[in-house]
Amino acid sequence: MSIEADVARVLRIGPAASIAYSLDHIVVDKLQMEFVAKAIDSGDVAIKITNVGNLLGAAYSSYKGRRPEAGQKKLIGEIALPRVGVVNDPVGKAGIFHESVHALLDIKPTNISVDNGDEALAYIADALYLRATNTSIRSDPAGMAIYDAAFGIITKHKMLTTRGVALKWSDCDDLLDAINANPAYR
Repeated sequence: MSIEADVARVLRIGPAASIAYSLDHIVVDKLQMEFVAKAIDSGDVAIKITNVGNLLGAAYSSYKGRRPEAGQKKLIGEIALPRVGVVNDPVGKAGIFHESVHALLDIKPTNISVDNGDEALAYIADALYLRATNTSIRSDPAGMAIYDAAFGIITKHKMLTTRGVALKWSDCDDLLDAINANPAYR
């Protein structure tokens, strides 16, 4: 199996297939993530093994507005992974799911009226994946503040047992505060 097939599989099976919620008008569920999986299958979202920095398990680069070089395929974006093996690790899979939410926003463009709202949407997905696999995470204090706020939303709204929870931006105040306080998102 190729790395692209392995990443698309993360979006199709296991916890990713059962995660379903919305934030404002943006839906994250199996149907929406299938758009990302298909974009990976077709090569419209590239997968690259490369250095993503010490703090990231994966990274997404949007190619929206980027002009391809002559003879180069126009991509929607690229998910960068530090190594092939992240597709076998629950933390790595949660990172793939997180970055795929960013890709979804390029594949199905939508307006987000809140600063770092895309990160809030992605961290909720990431935290749901981690909780669904009973996986704990370690990060620096600023990173843990983000995860703790996301886990708090999941617990408060019973998102592991209630499919299709409809969140409002006001439900994410603590999460957005934690994201905006993190130097990586300023």
